[in-house]
Amino acid sequence: MGLFDFLKSVVSSNQKDKKEKRKLIYNQGDLLVFFAECEKCGELFRVIIRKHSELFRTYGNGPGVYEIKKELIGARCQNKINVHFTLKQNFKEISHEVDGGRLLTKEEYEELKNKEE
Repeated sequence: MGLFDFLKSVVSSNQKDKKEKRKLIYNQGDLLVFFAECEKCGELFRVIIRKHSELFRTYGNGPGVYEIKKELIGARCQNKINVHFTLKQNFKEISHEVDGGRLLTKEEYEELKNKEE
């Protein structure tokens, strides 16, 4: 393997890593949906955001066009889960921050939900 082949394989693997980013927010018509889990009690949340009333527009506050800020409190414990998403104009995720829990993919949520039942 020559130097050029090595560099080509490194670039190819970096592109795969970027494509394999976990999808944490889902676009469903007029709604956005994400899933979370409490770090203390393990309670699961399915959160629905209405695009026309619950999104904040960011005017000149960085690379994102929209922001979502949610505070989740479950029925099992009083732990607060603070979630903040920054989204592109097409509602694709730029970044996210979570405190008090973790975000789940749809598949992870469904797997944990099935284990509860």
